[in-house]
Amino acid sequence: MSYLIQLFIVLLLTKIGSHLSNILKFPSVIGELLVGIVAGPAVLHLLSPTTFIHYFSELGVIILMFIAGLEGNLEMLIKYWKPSLIVAVLGVIVPTGSAALLCSLFFGFSWETSLFIGLVLSATSVSITVQVLREMGRMDSKEGAMILGAAVADDILCVILLGLSISFIGSRGTTGLDLIGLIGPKVLFFVIAFVLGKWFVPRFLEIFSKLSASENETTAALILCFGFAAIAVLMDMSDVLGAYFAGLAISETKFKEKLSLKIEPIGYAVFIPVFFVSIGLSISFKGMQNDILFIVLLIIIAILGKQIGCGFGAKLFGLTWNEANIVGAGMVSRGEMALVVANVALNAGVIDASHYTAMIVVTVITTLIAPVILKIYIQRTNTDIIYEND
Repeated sequence: MSYLIQLFIVLLLTKIGSHLSNILKFPSVIGELLVGIVAGPAVLHLLSPTTFIHYFSELGVIILMFIAGLEGNLEMLIKYWKPSLIVAVLGVIVPTGSAALLCSLFFGFSWETSLFIGLVLSATSVSITVQVLREMGRMDSKEGAMILGAAVADDILCVILLGLSISFIGSRGTTGLDLIGLIGPKVLFFVIAFVLGKWFVPRFLEIFSKLSASENETTAALILCFGFAAIAVLMDMSDVLGAYFAGLAISETKFKEKLSLKIEPIGYAVFIPVFFVSIGLSISFKGMQNDILFIVLLIIIAILGKQIGCGFGAKLFGLTWNEANIVGAGMVSRGEMALVVANVALNAGVIDASHYTAMIVVTVITTLIAPVILKIYIQRTNTDIIYEND
């Protein structure tokens, strides 16, 4: 009975929270996070991080990353592969490296903790960026195309680094031969994922589409999602990495549009809200006052790391400084991927609850600030164009 009450509370409150967030012009995910904080142990004690919530949220994050892959666009990544890749790489290296050095040298964290905190800041969410670009008529601009292309590469880089980092936890003191044993399965996973994605996935979907049963393609997609996730775990990689590549493989088939319409309601109606709420349930405000300096410094690094790294990368390909700054600002927003990395780090015991809360705060604040910065740079560029025309 208790799990039914928990699910009832989560689904009811997340929709109310999302509605209020959208009215206030905030991302809906912020409302779902706040539901977990307010309804959880931190405030009202209506919900708690139970075993049911844990497993439900695990399914939620797997489906979330599967949808992210399903909505991927390999064609765009290939078309803008060079500038997108440079922008994405610098956008990962600068904030990750800066945060890791800050945490290790200034705050004295272990290298595992420092690395994961850096990875949280490496992730980009362009859902909010796309909204701003549409409102200001910049979706079809070269900056818009570069941002979208870089976001695809950024997601792939972040997911790969997450999987590698998880598998290397606890591997201190390994020899060269041990490292080969650690890296080997990961290389094998990418080979298997490529082979299955290229030749097996399309045929598997074709076969299932001809079966005399209900929701054949949808079931086939979920089989691939969980199957790829299981293979990733067997290869010592993160399950979200497998789910992401399963979605990416399906995105190259004729079933992409149909399955997007089928899978998204399943994920966003039930499983994914539980995942976001579960993040809020893990937050505790005890001792947070001791992390104010830590939070402020990470917010600065989170914003400047993407702005400088991605902006400089865009500038290398002939954009003006204002246009390059649009690209940088468009990559500042953090979202689902940052929350996934933070959640994985907490579950792996790499960061404690206090610093986990700090990372959620950093993610939320940068997500709120990013659209403002982006609008400022777009307005500056539009003003420059007007002056040039005059």
